[in-house]
Amino acid sequence: MKFVPGKPALLIRDALVIADLHIGLEQELHAKGVRLPSLTKRMLSDITALIEQTRAKKLFVLGDLKHRIASLSSQEAKEIPLLLSTLSRLTELRIVLGNHDAGLKPLLEGLEVYGSRGFTYRDHLLFHGHARPLRSDVENASHLVASHWHPVFEFRDSVGGRTTEKMWVEAHAFGKPLLIMPSFNRLLGGVTLNKIDEKWVDLEGAKLTLIDGTYLGEFNRW
Repeated sequence: MKFVPGKPALLIRDALVIADLHIGLEQELHAKGVRLPSLTKRMLSDITALIEQTRAKKLFVLGDLKHRIASLSSQEAKEIPLLLSTLSRLTELRIVLGNHDAGLKPLLEGLEVYGSRGFTYRDHLLFHGHARPLRSDVENASHLVASHWHPVFEFRDSVGGRTTEKMWVEAHAFGKPLLIMPSFNRLLGGVTLNKIDEKWVDLEGAKLTLIDGTYLGEFNRW
């Protein structure tokens, strides 16, 4: 298991792992008065390039393929089938459902789809993160990989300005190593670790690494 340099993507042997594409985010922003072009084609181009670069034979998406939680937006209904059709012609595709993926199943016919508790691949349990994985799956895995939280590190300057950057978080859960992935969608914000309050996630001493490979050190709540 290794990070793809400079990208919010993970490689587990021959499988490329990404998460939190949140296709349809732009339509929600438009309703709030923020007008941005769709980034789905750009994400598809980025993913395609990663498949070619890593020579991955499989692509796993760990939840939140779409953005609207309760239903399917017109942008999602239009763009997701085109993205999936292209990717499924390039490589074996597996989808884990996240908490934003309600109503997505009709668009996933013919694909390998898993519930939010995920699946195991080469001793790695891959799941979204908003729901606890099954105890039996955890016991049989050597490593856990989740997404969901969109972890970011907050930088503050001398005059009070704040910026955030996406990062990898190497933590623990249920006595096993847990890797928390950054989101793939470049428009998404995220949460700092002190706002993650799930009791089953052990963040004390977690190792923090920016997408560009910069190691930030270990996390301590206090």
